[in-house]
Amino acid sequence: MTNKEIILQSVRFIENNLQNEINVLDVANSVHYSLYHFIRLFAHVTGLSPKAYMQQRRLSEALKKLRNKETKIIEIAFDYQFNSHEAFSRAFKKQFGINPRQVRAGRAPSNLSLTAAIGADYIYQSEKVRNEPPQLIELPRLVLSGISFFISDDVKINSLSREWGQFMHEVDMMNNRILPERFYQVQYWSQSQDLGGLYFFIGAEVKDINTVHPQFVLKILPKGRYLRFIHKGLANKVGYTYKYIYNQVLPETDYKLTKPFSFEFYGEKCLGPDNPQSESEIYIPVE
Repeated sequence: MTNKEIILQSVRFIENNLQNEINVLDVANSVHYSLYHFIRLFAHVTGLSPKAYMQQRRLSEALKKLRNKETKIIEIAFDYQFNSHEAFSRAFKKQFGINPRQVRAGRAPSNLSLTAAIGADYIYQSEKVRNEPPQLIELPRLVLSGISFFISDDVKINSLSREWGQFMHEVDMMNNRILPERFYQVQYWSQSQDLGGLYFFIGAEVKDINTVHPQFVLKILPKGRYLRFIHKGLANKVGYTYKYIYNQVLPETDYKLTKPFSFEFYGEKCLGPDNPQSESEIYIPVE
């Protein structure tokens, strides 16, 4: 078996035993690995220790059960292998920022981030971002020209290939673009939660703002500090990298998000959306 197949098999064992008394050694034995090598392999491929993954999955499933008021909180705690109400509440609050009683009372935020079972797509996405720490860098002001559009939440899309195709068909009209081209994709959101969607911008870096073709719009990204992550793999898998950044990396740091946007940069290592060796850079503004 490949390493990824080993991890998927171990995940199936964990999922089948979330309510049983198992430990990491049991999981390692299920895939015929030594404890030491299994822990290293699991963390390398998934970005999580097997112990952390088991606890996050148990707590995520426990949260779902808490919304059903027929089961007592202490029974849920025991079901998911916590030996006391206090241990369950402490772990629960550390993961979700609220206590189990708030969920039971219907006072839990709607946007709580649950840990889903690891699947093939999750493992497929960039191991590079999981095993290389982000870089904190200072960027100058960036002047971009391109096309902007809005995608609502009820529109299910797998990629922005159509929009990128449109832009690349028209980019030659952009006479003031910097050569060789420096391409960007910016995603930004409104403070109004009622919009139910996300704005996108696809463009290239330009020399000035005075010779913009009427076909395009301008976006100016401010000078500032950004965390830079690397996504390696297919373009339509970048969502898994973002999920890892926002659900696993940023919550464990002291960085604060400073702007309502993030962006991707496509440079020399970008080999195309369908090339598994392609690399793009993700920038998150922080302070």
